[in-house]
Amino acid sequence: MRLSVNGETLNYVREGRGPAIVFIHFLGGFSGSWRHQFEALKDRYTCIAFDTRGFGFSTYHGRWDAATAAVDVEAGMDALEVDQAHLVAFSMGGPVALTFNAQWPQRVRSLVLIDTFAKNHTHSKDRIEESEKCLRYMSMREYARQYAATRLLPSTPLSKFDELVSSMCRSNKQAYMDVLRGILIPDFTEHCSKVKVPTLVLCGEFDRTTPVNMTSELTRLIDGAVERLIPTGHLGSFDDPVKFTQALAQFLDAQPR
Repeated sequence: MRLSVNGETLNYVREGRGPAIVFIHFLGGFSGSWRHQFEALKDRYTCIAFDTRGFGFSTYHGRWDAATAAVDVEAGMDALEVDQAHLVAFSMGGPVALTFNAQWPQRVRSLVLIDTFAKNHTHSKDRIEESEKCLRYMSMREYARQYAATRLLPSTPLSKFDELVSSMCRSNKQAYMDVLRGILIPDFTEHCSKVKVPTLVLCGEFDRTTPVNMTSELTRLIDGAVERLIPTGHLGSFDDPVKFTQALAQFLDAQPR
């Protein structure tokens, strides 16, 4: 299904009934990246996932920064007549969700921040330059295979490797680079004090992209945030979708209906 918002056409998936959950995918992901979570939660929640502009089956005519992505989420919720939602944000989605909450706190029921950050400390400029150089000479598939090889755990099934590569191949190269600049350079720390809803910070114990010490800053900065470690890397939904989904569901099910 598709929506026209803010000069872009956003693809989205909506399944289930009950309180709304809006999922914001990782860099290189798309709405289909949440299919295991939809399957586990759609019997008691309305699960909604948008393809961020430039990813999946959404268009990319304009720009990308966290504020623009947050406006897209707000416009999408308006179009689907969703007043309030639990926000589940993965990696790239973290800065978007923090920005959304700072702008429209009344629309957020709870936050789940997965392997993400308020401020990135891992040689951001070097990573941007390296990615820019690679994407200049590589196809998106070649880049995706290199990315998957360094992000997934050795124990992750090959089928998940292929699934991640296929997902990333749907990414617009320019959008991919714009997102890297839009999340790795800015500092979103100021938004953390504005979070007043129940918050889960979900961390992959073996994540080397956003290490636990970086993710844990969110737990420290967000009043009342609860942190949970699972035995995964940066992309826990691929490394161990069962443990990943269980941790997510346990938190959401504990929230008032």
